[in-house]
Amino acid sequence: MSGEASLMGFVGPRAEGFVNDWRFITGIMGPYGSAKTTSCIRKIVASALMQNPGPDGVRRVRWCVVRDTYAQLETNVLKSWFTWFPQTKANWNGNRNEFFEEFDVMLPDGKAARVSIEVIFRAMGDRKAEDVLKGLELTGLWLNETDTLDMNVFLFGWPRTGRFPSAKNGGCQWRGVICDFNAPDIDNWTYDFLVLENDGLSDEQREHLRGVLGPRFGIGFHEQPGGLEPDAENIHNLPPGYYEGLAMAFASKPNHLRRFVHNKFGAVSDGQPVFPEFNPDIHVAKERIRLDPRYPLQSCLDGGRTPALIPFQFIENQMRLLDEIVIWNPGKSDELQRLGPKAFAELCWEHFAQHYPTAQLGTMFYDPAIDFGQDDEEEDWLRFFRKLFKGAKFRPGGRDGNRIEPRLESVRGRLTNAPGGRPGLIVSPNCHTVIRGFTSGYVYERIKLSNGSGRFREKPIKNDFSHPMDAVQYGSLGCETVADILNDLTGRARAQQARGKVKHGGYAGAGR
Repeated sequence: MSGEASLMGFVGPRAEGFVNDWRFITGIMGPYGSAKTTSCIRKIVASALMQNPGPDGVRRVRWCVVRDTYAQLETNVLKSWFTWFPQTKANWNGNRNEFFEEFDVMLPDGKAARVSIEVIFRAMGDRKAEDVLKGLELTGLWLNETDTLDMNVFLFGWPRTGRFPSAKNGGCQWRGVICDFNAPDIDNWTYDFLVLENDGLSDEQREHLRGVLGPRFGIGFHEQPGGLEPDAENIHNLPPGYYEGLAMAFASKPNHLRRFVHNKFGAVSDGQPVFPEFNPDIHVAKERIRLDPRYPLQSCLDGGRTPALIPFQFIENQMRLLDEIVIWNPGKSDELQRLGPKAFAELCWEHFAQHYPTAQLGTMFYDPAIDFGQDDEEEDWLRFFRKLFKGAKFRPGGRDGNRIEPRLESVRGRLTNAPGGRPGLIVSPNCHTVIRGFTSGYVYERIKLSNGSGRFREKPIKNDFSHPMDAVQYGSLGCETVADILNDLTGRARAQQARGKVKHGGYAGAGR
């Protein structure tokens, strides 16, 4: 594109929201043909306007675009790039796959801004992300078709941003990583990181960084409507019947239809979800669920070598999962850390003291097997929890010999019922492990038979997601057995509640 350029056309409000979202990490998810690539190109151009002019009046940016293979790079992203920036000998170095052009961008007020854009196109192939991105000094990084890339591309790429332009040319005023992708399978890393916005930070770390970095801190996720929805985007630039034709072609491929036409998340690749009734749009709260001080704080515990505890409240027949206490092994996203009962009880106590210091403790539901089992050091789980959580009642969360079927049916009932028009179970978005368990981690394993067919096991696979999911089941079934007395407060707490002040029932100072 020589001479001057506009900021390209409007394709829809969700795409526009992505282009104008200047948080450090932003992603756009949409069906085929929804102008995701074009929106990323627009954002690269717009990012130049975020920079200060250099001494010569030019605003500079340098980007790297990463794709899985060079074949995909050439047939997809480069083809789109050259639609907007026609290839010339002056602006394209084919040996290095690098683009450079200086031009004017026409602003809404009719004035022109001089910008310089450098873009380095890289493909991963079978190389390590560290090797591909080493030494780059960038303004921004575009992960094209992000779900086809390994998360290491982001992890090694993010530190390369914010290094251009240099101070003598105005310094880097904005840096960022932009991502575009079709709806991924729910076990893909993009689902956890970009869709659920699980940044791995504690609330305290998040608040500190927000105070230091301001409104540009955080992850911005933008979900476009499905292609057959009445508000589908970029329809005016597509052939008539485009999505209807795709739906016909994908009729025998339901996962393709969900992901590429309806913009819905795909199924897990290695098992069948135990709770297909779980719908993140319905059962995950839009914002973090805060403690309601009018009601006690319940919790559910699953012991063993990789334990989990889920604090929740049971209000008007709705189970509200507020939080989760699980410890992941450092550097491993799918392996819980082993902890004994004493260490885990103390960790939970400290978590409650920090996050729920004024809560009235209710009931802690537990695996009935804990009553009879001990860990390798012969230390009784409940003994340590009862010692620290003195204000809580302790009840087993199972019945009928702790059979799993009643527990599963209890959770399914909450997922499918809507008391008072609200879901019977809702999860706070900070419960990342529980959400992953519902969507992809807690599954029935498929067994391949000798005749080439297969079937699913009758019980969920035992893995690290099964521990928090079992805890949820103990809490759900436990609530059924004592629902009529679950929210009874002590006389002292009831008086405090009437005054609008609920104190912790004998727990805040326990064990200290």
